Amino acid sequence: MRCVRKIFLLPVVLGAAAGISFVGLLISESDPGAVGPGPGEPGGAGVYDRTFTYYDVESVSKVLDARGISLSTPVPITDVTISQYCTYYSEESGGLVPVTYCTTSGMTDSNGITVGNLNLGGDTESPVVAIAALDPVPPLSSGRGHAVPILEGVIEGLVCDCWAEKAPGGFQSVSDWVSRAESVLADGGDAPNLKSTISGLVPGVEITLEGTAVSNGYQWTLVILQ
Repeated sequence: MRCVRKIFLLPVVLGAAAGISFVGLLISESDPGAVGPGPGEPGGAGVYDRTFTYYDVESVSKVLDARGISLSTPVPITDVTISQYCTYYSEESGGLVPVTYCTTSGMTDSNGITVGNLNLGGDTESPVVAIAALDPVPPLSSGRGHAVPILEGVIEGLVCDCWAEKAPGGFQSVSDWVSRAESVLADGGDAPNLKSTISGLVPGVEITLEGTAVSNGYQWTLVILQ
């Protein structure tokens, strides 16, 4: 089982419903976007007011498999390393929040190479956080490798298959979101870190993309809080 870096989440800037905000060391911009009615709203299609459970790993596995990514069977973390996998930041509590129960699943590509981990944490009954920590991927100019398929799959499997309908922040796809994030990182100069938060896909769920520029590309971490 590969060790995943401890997640230290800083306070985020939340946009309006179905909005998006980017926060960087040298750049801060908000694009709440103008979107029409979404699922569960008048004029919208479908209802997505749900929460994910530990069993939804199976749904994520099916979605990722269709994208050429394999997800291993979840393994419970029972020792002190739980904080390395599932600790998250809560603006309400004003600090890092530990969990009492956490599972981790490894992600591999079609060549059997490990490309990241998906961790779900909370208590034994229900998770409150999902963290998809990806291995470094090449920059946009070289192709994104496994990043977009994994981010799309995790969001679709745990949150909803409603991104195209909602178009949060005016982004028509997760790929567009990542492209914008890469642009912010590329323009950041000596500020290699980025945090972008979306709310509005499903009531009560926040999705944060953290990006870090590394020597061989970008390292992404997707955090879903419910």
